[in-house]
Amino acid sequence: MTVNRIRRWKEYRTLALECKPEIIYYAIDSHPLRKPPWGLKLIFYQGFNGYVFFDYADGATLHKTKIPIQGKDKREVPLLIKDIEHFIHAQIGKIKISPIHSFWSY
Repeated sequence: MTVNRIRRWKEYRTLALECKPEIIYYAIDSHPLRKPPWGLKLIFYQGFNGYVFFDYADGATLHKTKIPIQGKDKREVPLLIKDIEHFIHAQIGKIKISPIHSFWSY
């Protein structure tokens, strides 16, 4: 299995449109060097290949996707699932979105 890190949103979007995955997984991650300290990871699989895209907070939005950030500190919900879904559906189409639970949270 190969995991490919995609750095640019346009490239990730193009791959998703070409590969037509059944589901895109997301994880809201801590990103302690950013203000606010949040990031977003998007992953889809095609056969034995995985494609991962990382975005990080830059003020009131994520830097690359411009998804709004709601919570400003660690006690608040940083990203709303409906905002992530709306962005993915607008950019890639109606595709199933599912959270990934990081083993760090266990």
